[in-house]
Amino acid sequence: MRKHLEKVTIGLSSALAVALLSQQSASADSYVVQAGDSFYSIASLHGMSPYDLAAKNGKTIYDTILPGDTLQVDGASQGQVEAPAQATSPAASDLVSDTEDVVLNTPTATGNSYPIGQCTWGVKELAPWASNWWGNAKDWTANAAASGFATGTTPMVGAIAVWDGGDYGHVAYVTDVASGRSIQVLEANYNRHKQINNYRGWFDPTTFYGRVTYIYPNY
Repeated sequence: MRKHLEKVTIGLSSALAVALLSQQSASADSYVVQAGDSFYSIASLHGMSPYDLAAKNGKTIYDTILPGDTLQVDGASQGQVEAPAQATSPAASDLVSDTEDVVLNTPTATGNSYPIGQCTWGVKELAPWASNWWGNAKDWTANAAASGFATGTTPMVGAIAVWDGGDYGHVAYVTDVASGRSIQVLEANYNRHKQINNYRGWFDPTTFYGRVTYIYPNY
């Protein structure tokens, strides 16, 4: 009887180990979004392309993910990536210096009439609620406020960041916020890259291209 009980105990232990291993394997294929995460940080964590990660979950990199969301990922985590409490930014004097004067372009009532490849065009693509009539990037905050949109100095996901530096300024779409001095954005015409992308990861918006303010969506 004792030998029989020992065999049963060993069998149960083996089954439990297999079950735990199976559970761990299953959990390795999913990830619960944490505050401050983005497609880019999660993809890097699991050795994936952010585009593949978004597509695997029926999304694009322009979609918003929220803390608590569960994403399907490939493979096990390569270690936790922490957002810096305060990030640094390179000098911005020539990063957006080829911005076109959009005031010379005639706005339209529908679609996106900003020059393709410019920062204003990129944000309008990401935030269709932005107006075609807000002019150059540096004027967006004042013109948005005049149009009835709330503005302020606190970053939030889904807001438009506006910098007033240089002749024309710069705008970007906020995708992640760790603090007032550590955010991530999608943008065009950063360092002369005309495609919309996350070129900087976490950075300090208060040290880039003049004063930063934010335009908040009305929803």
